[in-house]
Amino acid sequence: MPRSPRTLFAAAARAWNAIEQSALALLVMGIVVLAAAQIILRNFFKTGLPWSEPVLGLSLLWLTLLGALAATGAGRHISIDLASHLFPPRARRAAAALVNLFAAVVCGFLAHAAIRFCAFQREMATPGALGVPAWKLYLVAPVCFALMALRFAARAARDAAGGMGRGKGREAR
Repeated sequence: MPRSPRTLFAAAARAWNAIEQSALALLVMGIVVLAAAQIILRNFFKTGLPWSEPVLGLSLLWLTLLGALAATGAGRHISIDLASHLFPPRARRAAAALVNLFAAVVCGFLAHAAIRFCAFQREMATPGALGVPAWKLYLVAPVCFALMALRFAARAARDAAGGMGRGKGREAR
């Protein structure tokens, strides 16, 4: 029996979330192992891995941005939710739509700035880590901000569509 588009979309969203969570777990594990190895090498063998510092720094950048992307996808990002306490349900959805639209625009601007930063790093031929140019390592920023912008825009559209009804549907967070 063929699946409905909604069921296929839900399955794709679950798969994407599993990929995000796995990537975050692997990244955290890699950071912990590399940092521990560096500590052991320095303290007991008076040596170290010269490439570990820039790799750990870049790994933290990736972890932060991918974690923010995952939190945005799960709706668990940091937010100040005064509207849910003051407004009736329909007004809450309208306020949520405006807040999500604003967040989408801000993330869009950040994605644009990150693209310009990567272009500047490419133009300057800034060296990165392990022989990879810095601009390639920083591409995580525009990608994550663009995906966050899309997620916020989709949430804004959902909230706006829900606000068109007579107070029915899902409550805004």
